[in-house]
Amino acid sequence: MTGGKDDKGVDLDIKDAIEGHQRFLREFERDRAFYETLATSKQTPRLLWIGCADSRVVPSQITNAEPGELFEIRNIANVVPPAGSGDAAVGAAIEYGVGHLGIDDIVVCGHTGCGGIAALLEGTPDGHLGRWVAYTQPAHKLIAAARVPEAERMTATVQAHVQFQLDNLLTYPLVREGVAAGTLNIHGWIYDMERGALIAYDSISGEWRGLADMAVPEGV
Repeated sequence: MTGGKDDKGVDLDIKDAIEGHQRFLREFERDRAFYETLATSKQTPRLLWIGCADSRVVPSQITNAEPGELFEIRNIANVVPPAGSGDAAVGAAIEYGVGHLGIDDIVVCGHTGCGGIAALLEGTPDGHLGRWVAYTQPAHKLIAAARVPEAERMTATVQAHVQFQLDNLLTYPLVREGVAAGTLNIHGWIYDMERGALIAYDSISGEWRGLADMAVPEGV
């Protein structure tokens, strides 16, 4: 996006979106059968993805997913408000994804350089933003109490925040019961924007490991 207006007074951001949509329509025509199947069939996503709204972090790009494969919840700092917190939007999407679409894997994905996490390091914002990023306070308090060196503090806070959101997921009865029954799995991931890599929380070892390293080869 470039901002400003062209010599005809047209908003360049909107012009860019229009041109992008025209390119999509050409792609749509090439793959019309695929898109018609999407439109006429029930969606069957393989993952419920709870991620950050950051425009640089695109779930389908990171996972090379096709349309219809990810059921996405995106908000500032990939927050999962605890059940009963008064925020219905995230809870409703969780219940719809698990209860109605039958999704059996939920990913909470944070990312390096998260502005929502950094917000409280720079002072508490006002208004809606301030109330929302307050959900990151448990992670900030934990890392402060652990006296993590300043150079490592941001990444450590992002990691801790994802772990707290996994705990928050378990406050939803549908999630808690599914995990207990072994029919639902929850995963904590972080996208390293500098390297393009995903790292995952290993709940058995309590460590963060490269997602590719955690994949089990076929036949093993």
